Amino acid sequence: MKIYTALSKLTLLTFLLMAFVVTACKDDEKEPDPVEDTNPIVGRWQLTAVTPETPGTTIPALAFIQTAAPCFLELKLTFNPNNTVTAADCPTAVSAIDPFVPVGTDAKWKVAGDKLTLSRGTTSQEFKITQTATNLTVVVNTQTDATKPAVNALLIFKRL
Repeated sequence: MKIYTALSKLTLLTFLLMAFVVTACKDDEKEPDPVEDTNPIVGRWQLTAVTPETPGTTIPALAFIQTAAPCFLELKLTFNPNNTVTAADCPTAVSAIDPFVPVGTDAKWKVAGDKLTLSRGTTSQEFKITQTATNLTVVVNTQTDATKPAVNALLIFKRL
């Protein structure tokens, strides 16, 4: 009887050990690494000018940005390869342009052709862009009233 009890305990321990080994050696599925965006917009850009698209047009929002954020020409945007946007060197400019260009915290970007889409949370805006290796121009509609015609401003950046 002692041998039978000893064998049943040994069998139970062997079974538990095998169950542990089988579950511990499970092939964990690894998530693929995120693909980094190689679009030419990736990099650090400094705002060099904000002008009306049509020369001579008065845009109240431009005057507001210059008054509210005198450092606006120090604003730098970094378009990261993981499709996030970070702003630096003039937080008041980020706040001033936020109604037109969502580049604050948690902003994401995507480029398709000549369109730049900036999004943050559920807000998403699309902008026409022209880009060279050293310059980036973003066309921004400063008209917040959808019933009125667009009044475009050009945000002109240079690559750092």
